[in-house]
Amino acid sequence: MILAPARNPRVALALLALPSLLIAIDISVLAVALPRMAADLNPSPTELLWMNDIYGFMVGGTMITMGTVGDRIGRRKLIIICAAVFALASAVAAFAVAPWMIIATRAVMGVAGAAIMPASMALLGRIYPDPKASVSAMGAYMTCFLTGMAVAPLVGGVLIERWGWGSVFLMGVPVMLLTVVAAPRVLPEFKAPDPGRLDLRSAALCLASILLVVYALKSLVNSGFNVTAVVAAGVGVVLGVIFVRRQNGLDQPLVDLGLLRRPGVARTMWVLLLTALVMSGTSLFVSFYLQSVLGLAPLTSALWLLPQMLSMIAASNLGPWLGRRLPPARIVAVCMGVMAAGFALFALVPAAPAGLAPLVGGTVLTTGGIGAAFPFLMNDVIGHAPPERAGSAASFAQTANEIGIALGLVVLGAVGTVVYRHEVGASTGSWVDGFKQATDLGQVRDAFVTGFHVASLTAFAVMLVVLLLTVPAVLGRPRGAV
Repeated sequence: MILAPARNPRVALALLALPSLLIAIDISVLAVALPRMAADLNPSPTELLWMNDIYGFMVGGTMITMGTVGDRIGRRKLIIICAAVFALASAVAAFAVAPWMIIATRAVMGVAGAAIMPASMALLGRIYPDPKASVSAMGAYMTCFLTGMAVAPLVGGVLIERWGWGSVFLMGVPVMLLTVVAAPRVLPEFKAPDPGRLDLRSAALCLASILLVVYALKSLVNSGFNVTAVVAAGVGVVLGVIFVRRQNGLDQPLVDLGLLRRPGVARTMWVLLLTALVMSGTSLFVSFYLQSVLGLAPLTSALWLLPQMLSMIAASNLGPWLGRRLPPARIVAVCMGVMAAGFALFALVPAAPAGLAPLVGGTVLTTGGIGAAFPFLMNDVIGHAPPERAGSAASFAQTANEIGIALGLVVLGAVGTVVYRHEVGASTGSWVDGFKQATDLGQVRDAFVTGFHVASLTAFAVMLVVLLLTVPAVLGRPRGAV
């Protein structure tokens, strides 16, 4: 039920994009601030890990629940509430005197961020009801988010050098306060006409399941195979099965799984998950290649990564522009082919400075492909949901993306590790240890690059599966659908 229209759609889009810019910066900036924070707060190794990871855990674990809350209480209202909470938590974090304060405030900020993004994406569909205009708005929204990711290290570095690590949290306060003040005047309101009660048991099951699975995946990446990670993954999967069964039996479920039975939606969700998997998995190798194989300084490595960010930002605007002239399904299929070509380029990277050209070319193709396709994919999922469940659909798609990112680090990281060990003739250890302890650095570099090649070919094979999912859509879906 729409309670108030948008007075100015462009101003509304700008207001929705501002918090997304900040949330994106907040995701990336802690890596820059963490060394200074650790020196001042003296966290234990466990506390340091939670300071770094808790934000992402809470975003992934609560996004589905918060998307549904927005459908029930009103998406504008949820954005206003969570912007105020985000501002307050940011202010407290800026003056934290103990690690637990950073962990607690980052957890609160994660929940608030998880609420703002799906509510904003769902509102875009109401502000721009025309499918082509909606995709263009989604592209502009994603441009702001990606810009935040790109500038975070630079902005964070400048702020920390001049005003200390607390300043990276304080910069969010005025943006979120502006959202609180302006949203009632600029944004439309929309909520389900008959929302029903929020099922707290489903919310708890969803949170526990996702947190346990993501924790297990991160643990496997950081520490290798261990009993704790396996048990956490098993319990998480069991709770997930219970969650799904409960949703099928409720009149007002937390997640409308019937959305997956709508034509093409399940396919789009698989595309979101698999593309996130291959993107995150190969990014792990790209960073190590630049710094450990080529020996570049962190700042120089970051500069070589700028083309991929610029490619994604440009593509997220180019895709919607092309969507006014070509069927979206055709654009998405071509983008998946472009991504596959990028992963094929990774498989040609040598263990020498000459590898910079195919490496950068591969990053430009892969990020450009997903940047152009992502607005169409998200709009397709949201567009297939009933208007009163659009926030839940947006959070569902975002969660698939988050799980794909976590899976990619484990799956492709494991592939690369197995190949690396085979090449160096070791039964344990990883290339991280190899680069630190190697007596024959050339052998370690060659082994790592071979692992990179096999992981890239695995990603290429996954993209062939994605192409099989998307090419039939070109032949069989109506114009305007993915």
